[in-house]
Amino acid sequence: MKKVTLTLAALSIATLSGCASIMTHEEQTIDITTSNHKAVEVTVEGNKVTTPGTVVVLRDGKSKVINTTDSSCEQQTEVKKSVTPVFFGNIIIGGLLGSTTDSVTGKMWDYDDSVEIKCN
Repeated sequence: MKKVTLTLAALSIATLSGCASIMTHEEQTIDITTSNHKAVEVTVEGNKVTTPGTVVVLRDGKSKVINTTDSSCEQQTEVKKSVTPVFFGNIIIGGLLGSTTDSVTGKMWDYDDSVEIKCN
C-alpha cells in the first residue's frame, strides 16, 4: 500500500509541475560581443558588463534589451528568444496544466546564447 501511495504522489507531482520548469534553470547566461571587437560598456536589466563579456538574465519570458551609450554602436540590441524544445514534450506529457505552468513561470523561453552588438 505504501508503494502505491508513494507512486501516486510522485506521479501527481510530475503531472502538476511543468516539464520546462523542472528541466531548465531560472537564469540564463548570454555572451555579448561587438562587431568591431571594441570593448564597450553595456547594460542589461540593470546589470553592467564590458564586452566581450557575459551577463546573467532571469528566464522569465520578458524581452531583453542590451543598451549601450557608445556612439559608435547601436544604442539598443534586442536579445531574441524562442520556445525551448522541452516545452513541446511537456504539452504531450503534462498536458494543459504542465504547459500552463511553464508559460506562467516564463521557463518555456530560451534566449540567444550569444549576441553581437553592431558597431562601426
